[in-house]
Amino acid sequence: MDWDKLLEEATQYLQEYIRLETVNPPGNEIEGAEFFKKIFDAESIPCELFEPSAGKGNLMATLKGTGEKRPVLLLSHIDVVPAETKCWEVDPFRGVIQEGYLYGRGALDNKSMGIVEMMSLLILKRERASLKRDILFFASADEETGGRWGVRWAMENLPPLGRSEYALNEGGYMMLNESGIPDRYEVSSGQKVILQLRLKTRGTSGHASMPHSDNPNVKLVHALETITQWETPYCVLPMVKEYFLKMAPKQPAYEKGYFEDIEKGLKDESFRIWLTSNPIYNAMLRNTISLTVLQGGSKANVIPSESTATLDCRLIPGTNKEEFLREVGKRVGDEIEVEVIAESRSLPPSPLDTELFQAIQKMADENDPGCPVVPLLLPGATDSRFLREKGIITYDFCPFRLPEKELMRVHGNNERVALENLRFGMKMMVGLIKEIAVQ
Repeated sequence: MDWDKLLEEATQYLQEYIRLETVNPPGNEIEGAEFFKKIFDAESIPCELFEPSAGKGNLMATLKGTGEKRPVLLLSHIDVVPAETKCWEVDPFRGVIQEGYLYGRGALDNKSMGIVEMMSLLILKRERASLKRDILFFASADEETGGRWGVRWAMENLPPLGRSEYALNEGGYMMLNESGIPDRYEVSSGQKVILQLRLKTRGTSGHASMPHSDNPNVKLVHALETITQWETPYCVLPMVKEYFLKMAPKQPAYEKGYFEDIEKGLKDESFRIWLTSNPIYNAMLRNTISLTVLQGGSKANVIPSESTATLDCRLIPGTNKEEFLREVGKRVGDEIEVEVIAESRSLPPSPLDTELFQAIQKMADENDPGCPVVPLLLPGATDSRFLREKGIITYDFCPFRLPEKELMRVHGNNERVALENLRFGMKMMVGLIKEIAVQ
């Protein structure tokens, strides 16, 4: 294949895709679905557009195989989060290229993966690859606001997707160390459980010139200080233990033993402080609580009668939610009402003794010999939870090489993707599909 030409094609498509402002809410994902449909139609790859709610467009394309084996699903989402335009170095919806990077909202989350998956179907079609599986492409709506009109809807209404044996979705990456050398391939086979809470307290309104002890803002602030300072206990799942164990050979001698036995390491105060200062490691080891929304008062000289806050909690799978909520209530006190406003189910991780995981391992050995493939407990939530509920073996893995500092641009300012990642991503995605689907 002429990978230079394919990279140029993929780059142009990604620029066009980013220029579609599919910020959710409202999403307007129908524009992204129509974008993909136009391309697949031109390549004579069967596809169908679905709009279960106004503007909420989804696109499914199918590259047919013999049906000897069940399909593999390539999943991405069309919608993106808002961008604080004034904080960006470039317009987040222009697809600007600078110094080898393509900038834009969705450059990593998740439009680049959608383009790489689409290009994989185009490449296999142009090569006339003989497939023993159908390759399904699904670009979904609504991921950033819960998936109701995207994958959740599709799992209930599109039987071909539910028949998939495997699925690849966003989440894990090939992580680079500070020197830019591949350190590990992170493949998420499971994710933490969503539990979002609204805290509410009431008090006595009045003129701010006459302070009193029943100010709801003050009561809420004290409660929030207590709950956000809670050092939740550690809970090391087997997959998390394996994650650190497989990373151990690359660690300095004084840390190697602690990575080999992470539970032992957590008992060492200096190691524990160092380890949990990494937000990703910390989130994999315990339940987390983030204060995300505060609402109280509307005028500078008025004490309000009610104040609220939103906590985004992410729980280790298997956590008893009722016990967790009781502990939250105990810590915030009797004057604070605690309401669950959103939650997800606790699901077991997908197995790793599979043909697809072995294919990822093989590609890792070929591209980066000695680089471990590690199972990642994803701190965030993706649409993969809807697939795992249906028994589809799902891995959150995007074949891009990233240092942690680049990953932190997701949902932040100046989100970008290296053009070289598009080339490498296409090569690896096509290679994975060939490993598990080509005759």
